[in-house]
Amino acid sequence: MPALTCEQTLSLVVDEAPPSGLPSETAGALIGHLVRCENCRIGILSCSQALSLFDNVRAGNLAPDAARSLATHLVKCDDCSAQANTMRQAQALLGGIEMPVALTERLTTVANEHLTHQLRARSFETPLGWSALAYTDCGIVLIRRSEGSAADAYERLREKLGEFVTQERPRDDIGDSAVRKLLAYHDGRRVRFDETLDLSLVPSFTRQVLQATARIPYGEVRPYAWVARQVGRPKATRAVGQALHINPVAPIIPCHRVIASDNTLGGYGGGPEMKRWLLRLEGYLPAGS
Repeated sequence: MPALTCEQTLSLVVDEAPPSGLPSETAGALIGHLVRCENCRIGILSCSQALSLFDNVRAGNLAPDAARSLATHLVKCDDCSAQANTMRQAQALLGGIEMPVALTERLTTVANEHLTHQLRARSFETPLGWSALAYTDCGIVLIRRSEGSAADAYERLREKLGEFVTQERPRDDIGDSAVRKLLAYHDGRRVRFDETLDLSLVPSFTRQVLQATARIPYGEVRPYAWVARQVGRPKATRAVGQALHINPVAPIIPCHRVIASDNTLGGYGGGPEMKRWLLRLEGYLPAGS
């Protein structure tokens, strides 16, 4: 068989069987050419073979001989070199990303956390006008009343909280439970508000005042001085009044049940008439008083 050209040699290596599977005459010619031609010896990898070795590079288990062959091929082949650079950049980028299964689990967790902390709102109408209640799955955050419309009550929430998701369609969640009880309460029925409250909007002293106030039973009242003693600040009656004035979740926390020591009603964030109405509703004040 005549001597092989470089093109024929590389074609045999790339497209045909390896030397051990070639006819003896062809295999001898191939070996003879490789002995004489260094270029063919060092460029013996095909593009497909070179690309297949990239997986071994990424896995870190490329044998030394294969590494030398691959390096030689990349020097000679611009197309494979460009692909190697692209894959190397992609590997560097993906190095900081979790595997797909772990990433999916993380995204699910993040989505659930987002839903848990997503601020939602419900509006409801009582004899005192419209109210809007803002909450997350972690607790009731804020209740705002309006003598106007539901839209105005929502706007009062936005003034304090910013944007939220308006829940027009009832859902079986903490907000739905609280609204049903608030409607029943304003209808004169005794209810137990056991929904979790999120008092993160108010400072520590105010939280203590509100937590003490929440213990005052339905239909009863306590003086400001009583609340002050409950929080360990017996002389802070004025500060107690100021704290109650910013109660974010009235009437769930019943700040209307706190009155002055001389049995006058004292102040109220919703105004004296609303305080009087709520105390009549609970039976502390007689009807018509």
